[in-house]
Amino acid sequence: MCDVTISNNSGSNTNRAWPLIRYAEILLNYAEAINETGQTSLAYPKIIQLRERAGIEPGTDNLYGLKADMTLEEMREVIRNERRIELAFEDHRYHDIRRWKIAIAIGNQYNKVMKITKNSNATYTYQRLESVRRHNFRPEMYLLPIPDPEIQKMPLMLQNPGW
Repeated sequence: MCDVTISNNSGSNTNRAWPLIRYAEILLNYAEAINETGQTSLAYPKIIQLRERAGIEPGTDNLYGLKADMTLEEMREVIRNERRIELAFEDHRYHDIRRWKIAIAIGNQYNKVMKITKNSNATYTYQRLESVRRHNFRPEMYLLPIPDPEIQKMPLMLQNPGW
């Protein structure tokens, strides 16, 4: 996505478009959808294709690190983890855990922080701690509130539960 004709001290106008969806996400969406229909064996090629594109070695069984003959639930966990890794830092995780309705189990935890202490001999000690701030994901947060002006336009419309 970098324009090679632009230098550090020149303007940054470019005719490149911002990608809205990557091919990796399309593969993961397909694998997730086909797995949820109970056709787990059809999800394998899409995950393998994704892993092959990432440069992962096929292994002796050509499964690219995947377990053979997974159940629907096992494949679901593999796909969810694959989404977490492949789409990291692309603003998908929050929406995925809401969509899968696992946000309460995953999100209601304390933030993790790292305390770094410099020792006298120029080495460092790392201590993992919990912060004082705890995430608080509530059931009503699975659905967003309907804006009040929209409800005022149609009085028979009900607000989403909890809002």
